[in-house]
Amino acid sequence: MKKSIWGIMLIVTLVIGLAFAAHAAKVRVMWAEYDGLTPEYATNLQAAFEKANPGTELEIISTPWNEFHDRLVTFIAGGNAPDLSVIGTRWILELMEMGVLEPIEQHLSKSLLDNIDPALFEGKIKGVVYGLPVAAGTRLMYWRSDVLGKVPETMQEMLTMLQKVTNPEKKFYGIAMTGQKYVELTEYAYFLFANGGYFFDFNKDGSYGKCAVNNEAGIGALSFMNDMVNKYKVTQPGVTAYKRDEVQNLFISGNAAIMMTGGFGASLLNQTKVPFKWDVAPIPPFEGKPQSSLIVTDAMVMFKDSKVKAEAAKFLDFFYSDEWRLQFDKLVGFPPVTKSLASNEFFQTPVYKVMVQQIAGAKPWPLMAEWPECNDLIWDNIEATFLGQKEVKQAMDDAAAAIDALRATK
Repeated sequence: MKKSIWGIMLIVTLVIGLAFAAHAAKVRVMWAEYDGLTPEYATNLQAAFEKANPGTELEIISTPWNEFHDRLVTFIAGGNAPDLSVIGTRWILELMEMGVLEPIEQHLSKSLLDNIDPALFEGKIKGVVYGLPVAAGTRLMYWRSDVLGKVPETMQEMLTMLQKVTNPEKKFYGIAMTGQKYVELTEYAYFLFANGGYFFDFNKDGSYGKCAVNNEAGIGALSFMNDMVNKYKVTQPGVTAYKRDEVQNLFISGNAAIMMTGGFGASLLNQTKVPFKWDVAPIPPFEGKPQSSLIVTDAMVMFKDSKVKAEAAKFLDFFYSDEWRLQFDKLVGFPPVTKSLASNEFFQTPVYKVMVQQIAGAKPWPLMAEWPECNDLIWDNIEATFLGQKEVKQAMDDAAAAIDALRATK
């Protein structure tokens, strides 16, 4: 009799366990592999969240940033969209046009919404929050203070200084520059904004007009970059073979005097414990132009097809808690997006102060659905210029014409 009772209890336990497993909620999060962010962080975050939320599984889909956009679009096209995903905030309109985004604001707790700096809600479209800020920060100039005697105050002064320190025989270069097509057009943006330019003209109603990369500022920016590569040769050779990762590695290995990148550059330098002296400064303007940097924001979005929106919202509350956000912000090198961490002593350093200092004059990526294609068209023409296949003006004229045709702009 006892054996039969124990057998029944065992069967009941197994049935309950299987039923529980079958109904366990799984939250799938597409996760960006930010520079400086360790795989252990994602592993620990997953384990801690599941421990705090029994019955909910967390699947973190780690993806390199340069592959992120295309992989996410592939998931969506295959009917396999995640529940949540990090995105470049500039992708929101593209995803909205695809009809796949859920307004995330309605699922967020009041405490979480109130803890986000309102200035960072770039993912707010027509008064509705579609994107919760994940990371935001201006780009910086990293410079070897043991090689350069002072911070260059203009682009022209920087070029003069770099010509003096470049030594190809010793594999030491003035500036490490990205020259291979990348998911972001950062390098050109640094010089374009420093020259007082932008990617598009603006219509009277504030909307984007014709592509402006072939105006004086746009052509001047690429001319300066091309001269550094091909005339003065102050960059690393074979520049079109270098993506952002390789450029950062070049500086970290001690082979360049300057690089321009995000706050994560400081995290990488500190983690590597480089033996040389370095510092940060605002990206210098061209003579007579106002200082301006690129400000980049990434956001977390939710997808309409998600069947676990409540559980996904719990994950966001967990991830945005001070404990996990502080670790995240330290690793990726961005200033905090939450008010509760703004005064934390970790962020009272020269790196963060320079990032904040540049915010007032900084410019974001264009917020338009076609931007990924525009990004590629400009990159194609920049690469053609570096390789000597096109003159600068022709390259920028071609890029502008192709972009205006893509957007049907007259």
